[in-house]
Amino acid sequence: MSDNQNHGSNGTPMSRRRMMQLLGATGVATGLAGCGGQSAVETETQGDGGTGDGGDGAADTETGTPTPTATPIQEDSESLATIQELAYVTNQQLPVLPVQEKLAQSFQTTDDWSVPSKDSDKTQLYWPTEWLPRSGDWTSTGDDDRLTFAQWAVPQDSQYNPWNGKNFAEPRRLLFDRFMKYNLATQEYSGYVVSDHSLDGTTLTLKVREDQTWHNGDPVTATDVANQIKLDIYNGGSLGNFVAPDDEGAVSERVVASDESTVEVTLTEAVNEGILLAYLQPKYLVAHDGTYGEHVEALDSAGSEDARTQALSDLTDATVPEPVGCGPFQFEDADTQRTLLTKYDDHPDASNANYPEAEYLYKPQNQGRWNSLINEETDGSATLFMPSNKLRQLPDSVQVSLIPRHWGMGLVFNFEQSPVDDARVRKAIAHVVNREAVAKNSGAGTNSKIACTYPSGLTGEFNGQIEGAWLDGVVDEFDTYGRGGAQTDQAAQLLRDAGYEKSGGTWQKDGETLTIPIKGPSGFSDWVAGANTIVSQLKDFGIDARANMLDSSTYWGQDYANGDFVVGMQGWASYNQAHPYFHFQWIYDSGDATNYWNMPDEFQTPVLHDQVRSGETVAPVDLVESLTTASE
Repeated sequence: MSDNQNHGSNGTPMSRRRMMQLLGATGVATGLAGCGGQSAVETETQGDGGTGDGGDGAADTETGTPTPTATPIQEDSESLATIQELAYVTNQQLPVLPVQEKLAQSFQTTDDWSVPSKDSDKTQLYWPTEWLPRSGDWTSTGDDDRLTFAQWAVPQDSQYNPWNGKNFAEPRRLLFDRFMKYNLATQEYSGYVVSDHSLDGTTLTLKVREDQTWHNGDPVTATDVANQIKLDIYNGGSLGNFVAPDDEGAVSERVVASDESTVEVTLTEAVNEGILLAYLQPKYLVAHDGTYGEHVEALDSAGSEDARTQALSDLTDATVPEPVGCGPFQFEDADTQRTLLTKYDDHPDASNANYPEAEYLYKPQNQGRWNSLINEETDGSATLFMPSNKLRQLPDSVQVSLIPRHWGMGLVFNFEQSPVDDARVRKAIAHVVNREAVAKNSGAGTNSKIACTYPSGLTGEFNGQIEGAWLDGVVDEFDTYGRGGAQTDQAAQLLRDAGYEKSGGTWQKDGETLTIPIKGPSGFSDWVAGANTIVSQLKDFGIDARANMLDSSTYWGQDYANGDFVVGMQGWASYNQAHPYFHFQWIYDSGDATNYWNMPDEFQTPVLHDQVRSGETVAPVDLVESLTTASE
């Protein structure tokens, strides 16, 4: 699930309740533009949140305005009713405030390079910068013999242990191969390092691509793939929800290399294939047995909680500055300014790249990345938010493609902090915030942000999927909270009901001014613009709102992770996933919701569907879990 939302599997807390199986005929592949979300396996707090993202569809030449195309939803009536009920609870209680959906800008240079057109299906890959070179769709047509991108972390400080979680830098895209390939527009999976798969009841079988080798010459085997899956599970990965460990915490008997090219995974329950693929596809094969085998062995054989904790600590503390990769380019060297890769001729797809080198330049700020594309110093970017004034400075040789993301900037509330523990205050904030203005300002003239019409936890604003499909038949029951204009009368009444009165132009209660501090990451330029817009709107209404934008590492690593906020900025959906299950699981049952937002177990909300629940007291996690029950 790319690239900046701080949830997923590696190094993040597991769900409160084990996920069993995704319901529905379409599984994860529902909707026009889903994704095999990267955050399901890795966390990138730099990159896409600050660099903007999200996106789908045909675009005009500059703004990237999507073409609305609703896709039929093929859910049975019980499943759809449960989804609508969860959306209604979210709409009525606003545990998070969805503000906008994002459309990712992806850049490819066409001067001296041959790339597919910006509206080509081939640019909808997850991500173009790593798949197009592999498939021979990003080739040199001139004198340039080096493909150049950018990276956030200082190159010589970068390391390539994904379970460490620090400075797992962009060169991984060409150094390591993903398990599978995923087309964001068509939602089609195809094999890659995992060349084939099958699911038979509770047995998942994975076949490893033939003739694949590591950069030191070792063959890529099923043991390496099994290592990857095991280490992800031991580190809290989402697949652990399907693969229960034994009494001593090991999964060695459930994830097995049955021969050199076959991995068999034993699941605890029959699981929908779509959701398994959503978690498998984004994985990079990093777990070279010669590098990580000792960590796997230590975790497999840990006979106590203390031993397992120590073994996991050894894994997450380890740094790998010079990796043994398996992708089409191998690590050569790194200094303070760049990482240099050279083509690995023994890779099965090496012949598709007609240039011997690739490099990643140190560009830690958006401004530097913008200028590098404008000055043709770099040849492209996976995703990068560029405002319209900078887009106009791009040479004609740089094309901007759009990539769907199914998420966007939102506000999350700390339920242990007053005044946002009161739903009336949260709803008043929603009535005041003009989401269209926020989307316009954070999009900086690019139309790459779309205001959420119905704050409900549902995505698909860009293709009419919410009204035309997910909320079909019940849309009139949902509150828009004034998408494009402040509803001050409604907000004022809610605050009066909550005990506030307006005096001297500000809302007060018991002599105390209503104060709403909002924290967020300063490195995410589009979020900063959005936060400033929200603060201005709240102040105009008489709420003492303040934006405290912190260094990204400080915000994500300290304030956000410690729940040290009243209102925080975060993605409000499980990005790159089309099916609502993932979004509601993120809102109500993720480690972030439990540990950072202090989400309550129950809410009091009017009933939308009597067949889903009989009373106004609702535990959303139970509804989320019910979506995981098989109905095939």
